Amino acid sequence: MNYSLPSEIISNIFEYVSMTDLVRVERTCKLFQSFALCEIEKRIIRSSKDEWGILIHLGQVLANPVRFDPETKLAYYAVAMDPVKIKTMFDHRRPIHCSLLRKSMTKKSNNIRYQSYSEKGFIITVEKGMQEGKTLQLDVKNELCQVHASLTRLPSAANIHHQQHTKEENTLLKSAQPIKSMAPSPLTYTLQITELCLPLSTIAK
Repeated sequence: MNYSLPSEIISNIFEYVSMTDLVRVERTCKLFQSFALCEIEKRIIRSSKDEWGILIHLGQVLANPVRFDPETKLAYYAVAMDPVKIKTMFDHRRPIHCSLLRKSMTKKSNNIRYQSYSEKGFIITVEKGMQEGKTLQLDVKNELCQVHASLTRLPSAANIHHQQHTKEENTLLKSAQPIKSMAPSPLTYTLQITELCLPLSTIAK
C-alpha cells in the first residue's frame, strides 16, 4: 500500500498520539491500522508494572504486562499472588466479589492510589458440592476484563488429623474419652488469579 509519507515518519508521529486516539484510529482507519497496533503493543509492553491491579477477597494484587495479541486485540498481564484462603461453614454456592483496579495519582501529594475501574466488578463462584483436593481452572469474563484463576478445595482438618494417626495412636485414642466439637469444621478453599486480560476498550479509557 502506498502512503503519502514514509512509514518511518508515520511511526514517529504515532508515538505522540494518545492511547485513546490510537484505539480510535485502529478501529476506523484501515490505512493506518497496522501502525496503530504496533504502537499500541509498544505502549502496553513498556507500560508501568503497577498500573493495573485486582481487588480479590479484601486483598490487592498487581498485574504486570506480558504481551499483546494484535489479532484478538487483548493485552495479557501476569498476576503474581499467593493463594488466598476462603472459609465457609456450609457447603453452599458462594460468590467471591472482585474488582479491576487502576492506578491514579493525586495532584497535591503525588501519592499512588488505586481506584476501582468501574462499579461493575466480576464474580468468581465457589460451587456447591466441590470434592476435597480437587482443583478447578476458571475463566471469568465481563465487558471490562477476563481473568484465569485456580480454585482448590483443601482437605478438611478432620481428615488430615485422622490420616496422621498411627495404629498405636488409634489404640490409645479408643481408650480415651472422645472430645465432642461444638461446631463443625469449616470448609476451606484457596483461590489464585494467575492471568488478567484487558481489551483495548478498557485500556483506552
